[in-house]
Amino acid sequence: MRGAFVLAVLISGSAAAADETRQLKVHAQRGLPPAETVTVYRTKDGKRESVAESAKLDAALILPVDGPFEVWVKLKGGIAVKVLDKLTVKAGQTHDLKLGDVLGTVEVFGDNFPRADKIVLTDPRDPGPGETGHVAVQVATDYRVDMGVPPGTYAVWVVPANGAKPQRVEDSVRVQAGRSARVGG
Repeated sequence: MRGAFVLAVLISGSAAAADETRQLKVHAQRGLPPAETVTVYRTKDGKRESVAESAKLDAALILPVDGPFEVWVKLKGGIAVKVLDKLTVKAGQTHDLKLGDVLGTVEVFGDNFPRADKIVLTDPRDPGPGETGHVAVQVATDYRVDMGVPPGTYAVWVVPANGAKPQRVEDSVRVQAGRSARVGG
């Protein structure tokens, strides 16, 4: 009898714990490059720490507390970009993140540009690859590759394969969530 009571308490305790979990599910979007990783960070006492990471989009990420969290996604062939800032998820809830709602793409056609070692998207005020203060938002190693970025305005740089100075080929490409912007085509 006592064993049955202990078993009932354990089962109800684990069910209650399951109801208290916070989850993040990331859903792919057609037209975007496949996601390689999703990483969730939490900033506490001025330090940023990774609290969840997954290479599978169909698997839910378990979040340890309500938040706030930063969510970063690394798309195939690119660098990680922040897709959500200050995400909070209450106990027992699941946040569904559709990448098409928070990312757009830029595709650069190289028909009129030099052979590229790298294509780089930056803030329009960025000094460019190789310069002090340069920060790449997204990169590709070839032309005609979709680069996923958050909505905004970007400059496009081509780093020539012959080692010449990087060229700014577009000053302001406007990217909208769920949309594709094309440059040079």
